[in-house]
Amino acid sequence: MKRRPVVVAVAAVAAAALSGCTATGSVTSESTPVVTLPPPSPDLARFYSQTLDWEPCGPDECARLLVPVDYNDPDGETLELALLRVPARGDRAGSLVINPGGPGSSGVEYAAARDYVVSDNVMDRFDLVGFDPRGVGDSAPVQCGTDADLDALVASDATPDTPEEERQLVDLTASFVAACTAPVPGLLEHMATADSARDMDVLRAALGEPQLDYLGVSYGTHLGATYAALFPQNVGRFVLDGPLPATLTAEQVTLEQGRGFEDALGRFIDDCLGRDDCPFTGDRATAFADLRGWLDVLDARPASTGDPARPLTEGAATYSILMMMYSPEGDWPLLRGALADLRDGNGSTLQQLLDARMRRDSTGSYANNANEVFYAVSCVDRPVSGGEESARRLAIEWAQELPFLGEYLAWGNLPCATWPVPTVAPSLPSEPLPPVLVVATTHDPATPLPWGEVLVDQLGNATLLIRDGDGHTAYREGSDCIDEAVDAFLLDGVLPPAGTVCT
Repeated sequence: MKRRPVVVAVAAVAAAALSGCTATGSVTSESTPVVTLPPPSPDLARFYSQTLDWEPCGPDECARLLVPVDYNDPDGETLELALLRVPARGDRAGSLVINPGGPGSSGVEYAAARDYVVSDNVMDRFDLVGFDPRGVGDSAPVQCGTDADLDALVASDATPDTPEEERQLVDLTASFVAACTAPVPGLLEHMATADSARDMDVLRAALGEPQLDYLGVSYGTHLGATYAALFPQNVGRFVLDGPLPATLTAEQVTLEQGRGFEDALGRFIDDCLGRDDCPFTGDRATAFADLRGWLDVLDARPASTGDPARPLTEGAATYSILMMMYSPEGDWPLLRGALADLRDGNGSTLQQLLDARMRRDSTGSYANNANEVFYAVSCVDRPVSGGEESARRLAIEWAQELPFLGEYLAWGNLPCATWPVPTVAPSLPSEPLPPVLVVATTHDPATPLPWGEVLVDQLGNATLLIRDGDGHTAYREGSDCIDEAVDAFLLDGVLPPAGTVCT
């Protein structure tokens, strides 16, 4: 999921707390008791029986978790995962492991931003535990070339009009993929969601929990559902917010997200037209045509941003607009101003918004590796139908249904067409699961509402809770009804009635 705005909004708050997250040897550590359940295989005993040494880092606690790179070769290469724990403030009920999505977002940053993630009631009862999944952040980070290489990919012409432009895009994405490396041998070959799900079971054992209680948002729902399929006996209270089913191909995900984003953009325009600072006039159709026209101008002549070496391209502008669809309350006012500037020929504001979402600073450095991990995981989780010829065909087909985004999105799966690691079959439940709460939003652009029903069917024993509204995900997004229902399940195991719709 290209879902970073939800995470980025909290990451800035977390930055100061994270600056001291590397443990030192001069503080007294607290050990976590190990669980007594046996590991899935005796060969994994040393991982399942490990003790976590929690040490202060800022106001929280940090530790490292040892896991095998390849669970079929537990005596081979290993890596350490970065953990952050926020201890329960009251009568402790256990540990709640959280994941912010991505794939590629930092669970350590997510846990540090706890006020944006869970309610006070949940913080009172649970130790909140976030982890950087394998290849992410401080857990043996995957890299794909330089920051300048990523700049070039983001700014690339994603709507090629000529064979030469097509070849440039294909060559650029192939170079990006070829430059991908990991600091631990074999890690790139073991970046599937199923690998991270197995890591979570080692984490569960190291935390001393007989069952895993879990809150996953966006891609984190796919991670949680994969865990449930692999370890059904260890499933505790699972909340999956912003559902992403395992059974969709890469093209299905992209097309259905395109529908969601075009719907969200239309709703943004409708909202904009009623405001004094709106850069559009007329009706929705006229506004869409105006916006398409502004982007077509960028395709031929990128807009000035104040940096002659980095003008705003059509590709970067489109990506920036999409990123502003995740959080209407905070992002839509910013987008209105940025589009007014673009209308007047100034691309700097849209560029700045995109840089902020991607954690790129003024020196050109990216603060995380979310984009690299996005491909390292997605390309092995979901099959793509082909490369350049497939993208060209889909660009024509999708443009008929999605006139604003169809062509742009059709070329977006090119990196996966040349990814060097084979696709891994999805993990699906083979036995009944404990009750799971799935939460979806009616106008979620990144995880459309129909995916909620698909994930409920995939899990087999899940309740769907719906928020009627805009933006990505539902919990802690301003709906008391949603927050109370999620808290009731996490704290007391009480599910909302079937068919519950909140506002």
